[in-house]
Amino acid sequence: MKKFFTLMLITIVASLSAMVYAGTPIKQTELPKAAQTFLSKHFPGDEVLKAEKEQGRRGMEYEVDLKSGAEVDFQENGDWKEVKAARGNAVPAAIIPTAITKYVSTNFKGQSIVEISRKRGGYEVELSNGTELKLTEDAKPMPARQGGGRGNRR
Repeated sequence: MKKFFTLMLITIVASLSAMVYAGTPIKQTELPKAAQTFLSKHFPGDEVLKAEKEQGRRGMEYEVDLKSGAEVDFQENGDWKEVKAARGNAVPAAIIPTAITKYVSTNFKGQSIVEISRKRGGYEVELSNGTELKLTEDAKPMPARQGGGRGNRR
């Protein structure tokens, strides 16, 4: 009987967590203007299938799924945070820093960037062959973070 109540409690807590952190559906017109402009410029004619907003660690965040299969995450101000291309496509070349485009074409001939996300200090990109790279804006490898995070401060 004790196991049953423990399992029930875990189920209830998990359900409440999922409801609290789940995104709230919104209309495309409720996205920040910068996000709307980004979508019309880099994904012209692609229809928004789903748009959601949710509270992130650094403010409101937006997730958009497009009819083509592409996905774009935006920060509160409408700047893109992560772009995943539709299957078989590359992310829009205009959003990739020139140095990273050149680095990939030189060192990974025939590969395209299918996912890109902004990270502190640079970008994380995934290539069409599955290779993941962490690069600064000028295409240098990003240094590994030391210390394992906040908990190890002295």
